[in-house]
Amino acid sequence: MVLSGACAAAPSHPRNRPALRFVPLVVKRLLAILLLATTARANDISFRSLQSGWRSAATPLTDHGLHGEGQIIAVLDTGVDYDNCYFAEADRSRPPINLGSPTGGLEWRNVDLSRRKIVAYDFLWSCAQYPLATGCDDPTNPFDYDNNGHGTHNAAAAVGAAIGTAGLRNPLDALASAAKLIVQDGGLVNGDNCSQRPGFGCPVNLTPILDQAYKQGARIHSNSWGDRQGAGPFMNPPTANYSPSARDLDAFVASHPDMLIVFDTGNYGSTASVPANPPPAMSIAAPGSAKNVLQVGGTRPNSDHADDTLSYNTLYGPTRDGRIKPDVVGPSSVTSATGDRNVSTDDCIATTEGPGTSWAAPTIAGAAALVRQYYTEGFYPTGRREPVHAMSPSAALLKATIIASARRVPIKMSAAGDSPTAPVPSYEQGFGFPVLDDALYFEGDRARLRVLDVANDAGLASEQTVSLRLSALSGTPLKIVLVWTDPAGVPRAASDSTPELVHDLDLRVSGPGGLVRLGNDSLHQGLPDRLNNVEAISIPQPVTGDYTISINATRVGSGLRQGYALVVTGDVTDALPGRSRSVRRR
Repeated sequence: MVLSGACAAAPSHPRNRPALRFVPLVVKRLLAILLLATTARANDISFRSLQSGWRSAATPLTDHGLHGEGQIIAVLDTGVDYDNCYFAEADRSRPPINLGSPTGGLEWRNVDLSRRKIVAYDFLWSCAQYPLATGCDDPTNPFDYDNNGHGTHNAAAAVGAAIGTAGLRNPLDALASAAKLIVQDGGLVNGDNCSQRPGFGCPVNLTPILDQAYKQGARIHSNSWGDRQGAGPFMNPPTANYSPSARDLDAFVASHPDMLIVFDTGNYGSTASVPANPPPAMSIAAPGSAKNVLQVGGTRPNSDHADDTLSYNTLYGPTRDGRIKPDVVGPSSVTSATGDRNVSTDDCIATTEGPGTSWAAPTIAGAAALVRQYYTEGFYPTGRREPVHAMSPSAALLKATIIASARRVPIKMSAAGDSPTAPVPSYEQGFGFPVLDDALYFEGDRARLRVLDVANDAGLASEQTVSLRLSALSGTPLKIVLVWTDPAGVPRAASDSTPELVHDLDLRVSGPGGLVRLGNDSLHQGLPDRLNNVEAISIPQPVTGDYTISINATRVGSGLRQGYALVVTGDVTDALPGRSRSVRRR
């Protein structure tokens, strides 16, 4: 969640909490499990809903051995309480530390991929780099690793996994429980005019931070904060605009096309009560408003609701230039580690549950890690793990796959009661809630998955078109999603509505009976999309017959070509034998 909104309550200070340091560690872990083992809630709900849908008990990705193995997620926040049992090593060792120097910038080389969870801990506000700064972090001080709890809870939502549970899944474990973690600790100050994490810079300077995480091996980067863009602590910050920090995100992904960056929308009002009015339009936080970012709103504000309910405190799009944001929504209720702000206590009891899109973003980052593992372990195209088919997916392909898996959340919560949501795509929930089994194919499934991941050097030149012919059977929805990593635009002031799209690709589908559909055409009936670098077409009840999917490069504004990712799901086969491969899923 952005700090201009309400934050989830951090745990009380250690001196006000029961002394647990000298309780045997195994007892602490058993207590933590017993306290919540009888309650199906929070991440134990999202563990299933993100795989097979709300109110479902099925876990198809887990059943096929996808837990996040081989994936590294970087979490940029207030740090992590590394001795908490959801992150700790068996030998209780400190993770590799990276600091920085006043003249040399950030260090990045201290990485240990053999560790169970935290492979690198990066201090962005260290006293080594900023020796005269108030509140700088000292790695020898056990209280300087997360002095708030926000970062610990975020990391737990993405990759948390309790140690010492004899191979059994703890109900508080994250979906990507086997993924590893890079911690980027920005510190915390109250009342600044930027992110309230001084290590991010003021103005926010993300490029060296993203570069550090990328060099350390992260290919998914999770963020739950917003840029106040110079607005004072008692002023309303700009929202939904294309900020300089948003421009930096787009530029980084354009130059590192395999790095998926995830942001939350921020929160509306207090997390403790339902506001009287719905969130206003164009209230989403920057820099999650960037084109190449996956921005995530929130569902399920508490344990009384399922993920078929849009949270009352998620913020709404569109962006100032009219783009669809958020891209998707995810669970905003997570119960997991918060930490006790002291890395010398071997804590396993401190947990927090509270609604907020801060927790939705890392949860979806964890889901993205499973999608990435699906591709890197060679599940596509046969639906079974075959190393010969292993591929390194682009961020555009990950984003397109997640959007292709999204279902419309049918209900939104408000003070007046529950009411229907708008059709998707919408500025309330983007393309919906990801249900990964709706897109990922496993051997024996009925519906099929077809993907193209085309790099820029093999992409489309201006006014060039590429077409794909497929045959589809009725009875299974047909969905087509096109995503491309667009070059960075021009930063804009809060009210500037100048379009930011640099390269314009257009998605078109034609089919039986004269069917013609354009990308996102429910928002502009019969007209091509001129704003978004995400275009989707959904045909809930396709007619059996041949379909032609076309991608036209209407404008390539810089460089010679534009790459793209295309994802097709449905009961489809190639119309021309031998032209391309497709695979089945249920």
